[in-house]
Amino acid sequence: MAVPTSIRPPVLPNEQKPMGPPVVHAPGLPTMEEVGTVRTVLRNTALPLMCADAAAEVRGDNLMEKAGGMSEVPPSHSLGPQRPKDGPNAPAPSDSYLRLEVHFENGRLSVVGAKEVAGPLTIPTAVIQGHVYEVLLGEQQIAIGSIPDVGIRRAFANRDVPDPEGKHRFVEIPAFDFFVRVPKAHVTAENLQKIDIVLHNVREAPDRLAPALAIHHQPGVEAVEVARLSGIKLESVPTVVRSQLERITNENKIAP
Repeated sequence: MAVPTSIRPPVLPNEQKPMGPPVVHAPGLPTMEEVGTVRTVLRNTALPLMCADAAAEVRGDNLMEKAGGMSEVPPSHSLGPQRPKDGPNAPAPSDSYLRLEVHFENGRLSVVGAKEVAGPLTIPTAVIQGHVYEVLLGEQQIAIGSIPDVGIRRAFANRDVPDPEGKHRFVEIPAFDFFVRVPKAHVTAENLQKIDIVLHNVREAPDRLAPALAIHHQPGVEAVEVARLSGIKLESVPTVVRSQLERITNENKIAP
């Protein structure tokens, strides 16, 4: 009895030879269109239907025309650094604020640094729990800001260390620095002696504060005053801070 041999499909070539017959791997699919007569447009069903004119634009004979309508000049990088845009919303050249570096130690505050920063100063309308600085001109609040992480060293949990030593905990440090931002317009020779910088520890605060009202007059605020610097005296600040303050006070003196 003859043993039937297994019938194997013919091995088709994987490479199209020049001038040779086309290689067909899936005879059940429609044949390709001839070069130059392609009219099939595949549409993404997730997009809305295109009109006939839009479909014609994606055909091969119009692609070069569309490409020719694109910008021939690439964006230039030789025009110098980027500049603020002009217009009514552009910041005025005189808009700036003074960033003071304040040092806290042994319950006392001192100014150890100063730098003018371009751009207007935005006064927040709310604070969060923790340390908050406040700048007062008399009884009027002219600046405020939350600094919740200042004066705290965090110890993250370590599961390899047993008992409380390996738990997440906070350690208060006795001395630290923080930044206070003051509108430049308020930094005048007459105001320096009247400016108070106050450091608070806020425990409760509403979602919105009353504008220009000192913290101890704000309804719904529970805070403890940690330290206060009453007046900024030029003879008590470092030389670099004094030069900055004198320059700004002179500019505000001659400003119209």
